[in-house]
Parts: sequence; C-alpha cells; structure tokens
Amino acid sequence: MRYQPDNLNYRPIYTASELQHLHQLAGKLSLAELLVTPRNLEAIGIEFIYSSAQLEGNGYSKADTLALFNMGQTAGGKQYSDAVMLLNLRRSYQYLLAQLGQPPDWPDFVKTTHSLIARDLVLPEEAGVVRRKHITITETDYIPLDNPQQLDAELKYLLHTAATIQDPFEQALYLHNNIAYLQYFIDCNKRTGRNSHNYALMNAGHFPCIYPQESYRDYINGLITYYESGDYRPSATYHINAYEQTAARYGTQPDIDIVRPPKNQEPQ
Repeated sequence: MRYQPDNLNYRPIYTASELQHLHQLAGKLSLAELLVTPRNLEAIGIEFIYSSAQLEGNGYSKADTLALFNMGQTAGGKQYSDAVMLLNLRRSYQYLLAQLGQPPDWPDFVKTTHSLIARDLVLPEEAGVVRRKHITITETDYIPLDNPQQLDAELKYLLHTAATIQDPFEQALYLHNNIAYLQYFIDCNKRTGRNSHNYALMNAGHFPCIYPQESYRDYINGLITYYESGDYRPSATYHINAYEQTAARYGTQPDIDIVRPPKNQEPQ
C-alpha cells in the first residue's frame, strides 16, 4: 500500500477525556525539578535514551549503558553500532535540552536531531537530509514516497501543520507518527520521531514520556496500524499507558505516615 497524503492532515487524535487524563498526569510531574538539577537531568535522560534504544532492539543492558556513558567502556560481545546508537541518542537529548524555552524551529530541530542520531550509522551525506534511495519497512506492506522533491514538500507540510496544533499531547503524537510515516530520512526516523514527541511536551512545560521497557511489540503494532490505515488509536493507547507509567514512577508521591514510640518508651 502506497503513501497516503491525507494522513498528514490533522484531525483530533485523543478524545477529550483522554486529553484531560494526560494533562492531569502531567500535573503530577514536575518538569522544573527535572531541569533545575543536573543529577535529575542525567538520570531521566538515561532512562529516555535507554528506553528509546530498547525500542530499536539495542542489545545493551542498563548497566552496559551506564558504563558506556560514565567510563566510555563498550560492552564485550555487543555490536559496536549499539554503542554508537546510545551515544548518538545522548547527544540528541542534550541538543533537545538546549532548545527548551525557545520558539520551536521545527525544520531545524528535526533535521539537526536526525543528524545527531544518525551519526556514523548512515553515510555522512545522508545525515539530516532528504532520503534519495528506495527503502522498505519490515513487518508491513506500506511503501513510502521515494521522490526527494515530494518528500521535501511533505515534510514542510507536516511541520507546518504540527506548529498549528495547540494541545502539546496532540502535537507530540502527530509529530511522532507522521515523522515515522513519511520516512523522510534514510534511517532513524522513529528515533527522530520520539525525540520530537518529547520536545513538543517539554517545550510546553510538560515532563517527557519515558517509553516502557519491553514494550516493543505494542509500540511497533501501533505504528504499523498507522502506516496501513492512518488510524492513531493503537499508538494513542500505547502513549497513554507510557505516560501513566511515567507519572507512576516520577510523579510526586504522597507523604507516608511515620509513627515512632515516645522517647521514654522502649521499642517493642
């Protein structure tokens, strides 16, 4: 099945109740706390980077990833390209943070993000620029566009449309699915889409979405459904669940009751 231009036309993705739920979850998460503390920035960044790499089948464990980042130590028996992927995702996360608080320049953000993510994974002349080769996508019969001029025009339309979407959760998922759908770049389109998703949330003052580990199948099924039918529903459900898990792990927690015996009373 061939590329359908109408998929890039914006239509509401989440229901009103789902958007209310997502904004309530966002209210439990403090982006300010994340941004003010270098330790938090690093810790959350590692979680996002690691989970994004896991969705690509990266073979590094969490311990391997920490050793790579902290000591520059690659993991024995693992593909070197897995280390490159993680280091590139780290660079792209640092670039994302540097863009916060500025009016988004979406064409520059998407192309620069791709050039960082794809470094040493594609040919140098293919990083951050329009694809000029035919590609196929595993697990689906979907056939993306091949014409570079059409790809350029469609990316321009996609990013212009995204900039008009007011709700950050709607904007985020529109960007995520359609950057992956368009396949503008030779590779690394989904990774670029995930960074764009979180940039949309964080630039609106919301905490990023940390993708659940071991969720590859649900994630890919959502994208394949979108590729083949233009239906956002499985991807929307996946991202709601992912944000619920993010809020459960990183959201503010209620105080616990701590009862200690009086000083003159021996503990039992």
